[in-house]
Amino acid sequence: MQLLHDVTDQQREAIIHFEGPLLIVAGAGSGKTRVITRRIGYLMSQGVSPYNILAITFTNKAAHEMGERVKQFSSHKGLWVSTFHKMCARILRQTIDRLGYSRDFSIYDSADQLSRIKAIMAEYKMDTAQWKPKTIIAAISNAKNKLISTEQFAASASGYFNEHVAKIYRRYQHLLRTDDALDFDDLLIKTIELFKAHADILQMYQERFKFILVDEYQDTNYAQYTITRLLADRYRNLCVTGDPDQSIYGWRGADIRNIMDFEKDYPDARVVLLEQNYRSTKHILHAASSIIKRNKYRKQKDIWTENMQGEKIRVVACENEYAEADEIVKLIRACKNKHIKYSDIAIFYRTNAQSRVLEKALRNHAVPYTLVGGLAFYQRKEIKDLLSYLRLYVNSNDEVALERVVNTPARGIGDMTVFKLREWAATQGKNLLYAIRNVDQIPEIKGKTALAIKRFAEIIAHLHTLPNSPVEEILKQAIDKTNYMTFLKESGEGERDAKDRIANVEEMVNAAHEYDMNYSEGSAQGFLEEVALVSDVDEMKDVADGVTLMTLHTAKGLEFPIVFITGMEERLLPHVESNDSEEKVEEERRLCYVGITRAMKELFITYARRRTRYGETTFSTPSRFLGEIPREILETIDKTDRRDCSSSFFAKDDDFGEPVFSVDTEQDVFVPVQAKPKATVASFANGEIVRHPVFGIGRILEVYGSNEKASVKVNFSTGGVKSLLLAYAKLEKA
Repeated sequence: MQLLHDVTDQQREAIIHFEGPLLIVAGAGSGKTRVITRRIGYLMSQGVSPYNILAITFTNKAAHEMGERVKQFSSHKGLWVSTFHKMCARILRQTIDRLGYSRDFSIYDSADQLSRIKAIMAEYKMDTAQWKPKTIIAAISNAKNKLISTEQFAASASGYFNEHVAKIYRRYQHLLRTDDALDFDDLLIKTIELFKAHADILQMYQERFKFILVDEYQDTNYAQYTITRLLADRYRNLCVTGDPDQSIYGWRGADIRNIMDFEKDYPDARVVLLEQNYRSTKHILHAASSIIKRNKYRKQKDIWTENMQGEKIRVVACENEYAEADEIVKLIRACKNKHIKYSDIAIFYRTNAQSRVLEKALRNHAVPYTLVGGLAFYQRKEIKDLLSYLRLYVNSNDEVALERVVNTPARGIGDMTVFKLREWAATQGKNLLYAIRNVDQIPEIKGKTALAIKRFAEIIAHLHTLPNSPVEEILKQAIDKTNYMTFLKESGEGERDAKDRIANVEEMVNAAHEYDMNYSEGSAQGFLEEVALVSDVDEMKDVADGVTLMTLHTAKGLEFPIVFITGMEERLLPHVESNDSEEKVEEERRLCYVGITRAMKELFITYARRRTRYGETTFSTPSRFLGEIPREILETIDKTDRRDCSSSFFAKDDDFGEPVFSVDTEQDVFVPVQAKPKATVASFANGEIVRHPVFGIGRILEVYGSNEKASVKVNFSTGGVKSLLLAYAKLEKA
């Protein structure tokens, strides 16, 4: 059977398992995707209808690739291969009216969410410099992922910060309901509400999806876990794949316990370990294994490979981040001279901010590159403008879209006019669009302004007269009726910028055309859904020959022949915000493991002796993770200005209480030495203003813990909310 050709005994065991729960613990590069797709093919070969199979991945790109692979084995008509969010959106489009929503609801992306939160904060007169909107969004998202309602959150809120979040959360959800909109988290929550409130709907989908496969199960949050349990509860034919060692999204709600406790949830589950790596060299795997085995909370497995030993891991110590970037470019150009393609090379970093210096160095040396996770195509201003017109065509209650385009292109409807419209609408118990359509009834708005509002209302009314497809035609009508191209040409942003934006608009029309061609029964609603659920990885373009730049988080699931991991320093990797928790340090170690295991043939690790943070240059120490790699597989290259030590790993304590490195002569590895904790400073109180040597001025939100673990949560004006151990924080009252 072709399905079982060229597979290992372990892969075969996972493929042919038929009924009952199955856990596949798949190490990095172990052929997991091959096993999943062949398992789907095997189920269909045993008489299971594709209509009864659901496969869930974490990116649209992965879903598409899986669907294409399944095609090789048999007809897959009726098979659902989807992300969690796309699956939930699809279910809700069919049944959300049972919860009192319209099936034409809007999906708010992160930019829309930010816009709403900022508006609420302005309403409550909250300073966005003191209260970071993204921090508040993260707190709300965390609550939603744990299925904590606004009422539950308010009831349990303690502390200055959480009390304000509770108020914003309640108002935010009210506005979403008014706008007939859902954010990404709501797609999951409303699906759960639907299943729990309407047993007939749940039963319908349980009967349909008799066999369920969930990829990257270690990355599921509580809401996704709940949806999976509900759907699988009837037939229990649940197959999950994943690797606890690659659980790196705890900061956005992913719960490693979902995969760690699978056997508790399903005591009769079969467990299959995929430990053979087909991707990396022996040296790369040895480095990765040496690091990850330091974690206590994991499932024991030993990844191995039949691949060659390969090059040693080259560790480059640089004087500062600029020297680091220049050295990376030199090494990349040396690779190019060996006839290695630029597209075979990737540069990973812990934070997006690190990319600026790297990009500059690449540009200065004419090295082509593509940045993953920068300003995505669908987040560009001109694209968001046109999408907003399309959203209003589908859902006239979408006030975020309405506010975006009411004066775009400029038509003389300023903020004060919008304020008057909103005030009048409130007196009528109506929304903003109602006020726009009835502007003649508002005495405060007259003359040219009233005429401009009427013309805008006519544009929206015209769009509503158009048929639901093709989407390309709706977009062209929006561009034509608003004179949007003329607006771009006359924007005053320079000829080059204007041409780039016009090209983006043209590409947007091309995207709509492509959608119309691919979906004969498609709609504007469907197109918007496709766009809303696009991820950074989904937007990756294959470039002819360019180096790829991305964060370590974005790199998961990818592979490259040559990988650079930059900024391998304490406070970066592991990140400074992980230092107050061993659990967080373990996640940072998993992140490091993920980065290393992306490399196929060669791995470079770089760090800087000095780095500028928040405008201040400070000394750095090499990451503790470097100290966990056996010395014999490392080739160290010292490019610093120091001449006072024999090894680039001998770092001086920078007085932040962080690890420095020494040599353990018995193990011949670099090991971290913890500095003794400083004495705990005097007690602090909620609301106090404090000063930190790196993050500057901030206000204390919460004081917790005792003795060596005494900690504070501080909202800094430049660094956002940080949790700090008082023993190490060097915090003082301002």
